[in-house]
Amino acid sequence: MLIARLPDVADHITYPDGLARTLGVPLRERSVPKQHDILSPGAEPEIAHLLLAGHTCRYRMLSDGRRQITAILVPGDICDLEALMEGRSSYAVSALTPCTLAEIPLSKAAATNTPDLAAALQRRLRRDEAIAREWIVSLGRRDGTERTAHLFCELRWRLAAVGLAAEDSFEMRITQADLADALGLTPVHVNRVLMSLRADRLIHLKSGQLTILDRPRLEQLAQFDPAYLQP
Repeated sequence: MLIARLPDVADHITYPDGLARTLGVPLRERSVPKQHDILSPGAEPEIAHLLLAGHTCRYRMLSDGRRQITAILVPGDICDLEALMEGRSSYAVSALTPCTLAEIPLSKAAATNTPDLAAALQRRLRRDEAIAREWIVSLGRRDGTERTAHLFCELRWRLAAVGLAAEDSFEMRITQADLADALGLTPVHVNRVLMSLRADRLIHLKSGQLTILDRPRLEQLAQFDPAYLQP
């Protein structure tokens, strides 16, 4: 189905300076199921994807089957920004939850080579790089509890920025196995960390809804500073 206007959730999304309007072309909306691969590494796709609902991830898979999730994406993010800018991707993209995507024709993006579009994409790329650097800090120096707390603080901040976090509560249907692959932990360790955060009255997680009960304490535990997320 072609849409000239993105769904209602897009009213809360700040995608790069009105990307659809800048390109001057209707974007095709499609739904993808959980665990569906959207992009394979090394692919030379003809479209890129703007996430409208749900969560996707970028990941790398080792030859022995171990996976490292390198980014968790929220509505308003471009799933495959590298493909949009360079026409080729070095990572895979998969749906962590059922998702709604808007397809961006790469040929149209290349033809619309305006300074405004290039600047908007560069801003997105710089923010992605800042998030990646903070994840490296988490994996290298924060312990399992700290890095989990930091990820929850980051997701709350990013979702609040696009109008998808009510106070300190937001939808979070990412599985413990997927969290483990993002945090560099085992699923058993993630389960223990979640139990500890619950016991300390820092979070409440039930039926796919995460509520941060004491944000100042959680941010202090994580040493979370949102400066890296801001333009």
